Order: sequence, then structure tokens, then C-alpha cells
Amino acid sequence: MNQALKLHHDVGDIVLMPHEKVNAARLKEMLRSTLDQYREEARISVATVHAEAKVRHGEDYRTPGYYLRLYRQRAGLTQKVLAEQVGIRQHHLSEMENNKRVLGKVMAKKLADKLVCDYHRFL
Repeated sequence: MNQALKLHHDVGDIVLMPHEKVNAARLKEMLRSTLDQYREEARISVATVHAEAKVRHGEDYRTPGYYLRLYRQRAGLTQKVLAEQVGIRQHHLSEMENNKRVLGKVMAKKLADKLVCDYHRFL
């Protein structure tokens, strides 16, 4: 039976139950290093992130098209691939992302299903 691997760090205490025999010293050192990096990361406020995004995206920030592009890129899909998956032309998807074509409720649900998100973001 494997023994619990315990590690105390300023960030918190960790208890692992390894599935296989592992080099405990090496694993602890890797975890300590990762936690040290986490502790030393520069923190950026949410307000700063939103302010920078608003400047970058202008009036399109937080519009249905903005969210459509964001979720499509997060899913790693091109406009062409997503358009084929939901049964529309790529040009129409481009117009939706650029807020030149309104997404109806049915299309919003199809897109949200493929992009694994809430369809209300697109309305």
C-alpha cells in the first residue's frame, strides 16, 4: 500500500496519495518550485484586465459578436469549421462576430452547444 506524500508550504499543505511508486523527494521539490512561482506571480486586477480589453476591442467589447469570437477561439475552431458544424456559411458567422448580423435564439443555442457555453451570451 502506498503511503501519503505530505508537503508543507506557505501557500498551503498538500497530501498526495501516489498511484505508483514515485520519487518522493523529486516530486516534493517540483511542487515546492511550482508553489513558489505561484506565490511570486504578479497579480493583475480584474478591473485592469477589463479596461485593457475595452481599449483593445473598442465598442465591440462584450457584445454578442465579441463573445462568439472569444468562445470560438477558446474552442480552437476556425470560422469555417464552426460554420460547417452549425450549418451556415462562413461569411454569415463572420458577420455575427462583427456584430453585423443578429444571432437569433435558435442559432445562439446551436452555437453555444458546439462551443460549450451559455447561449444567453450571444443574445
